[in-house]
Amino acid sequence: MPLTASATVSGSTAGTADVALTLSPTTTLFSPANLVPGQVVGSPQLQVANTGTVDEYYFIFADWKGVSPTTATEAQVLADRLNIYIEASPSTVLYNGNISGLYNQPASGRLLISPQADLLTFVVSLPDTVGSIVQNLDLSVDLVFTAQASPLA
Repeated sequence: MPLTASATVSGSTAGTADVALTLSPTTTLFSPANLVPGQVVGSPQLQVANTGTVDEYYFIFADWKGVSPTTATEAQVLADRLNIYIEASPSTVLYNGNISGLYNQPASGRLLISPQADLLTFVVSLPDTVGSIVQNLDLSVDLVFTAQASPLA
């Protein structure tokens, strides 16, 4: 049997808001090919702008997959070992960990006041301790940004 519950709150009003992020540039940030253990590759800065009408919290996700002939299992091995460092200017670390762990980061969101923007720097590295387990593996990574109006709920 379905259950329906409702409540009436007097004196409240509802409104609408526009939550929007704009990223620039929209082209590939970097293409580190044939990384060797101990190598570090940086990128140009990425601007994340709040183009909505309200203050927002944004989050970053990594959507990754193996590039043929790398299998899904091999891609997991590489994503678990490949490190990504994300910093917002000035000197605020948003994430520093493996690609496979870049999910819903920063954990509490990054507040971006309307109409301000953040400049993000990305650094990808392959630790010198990985050995040959990741040799000849290839990974494609898309960075996905999501936003929600504040306050966080």
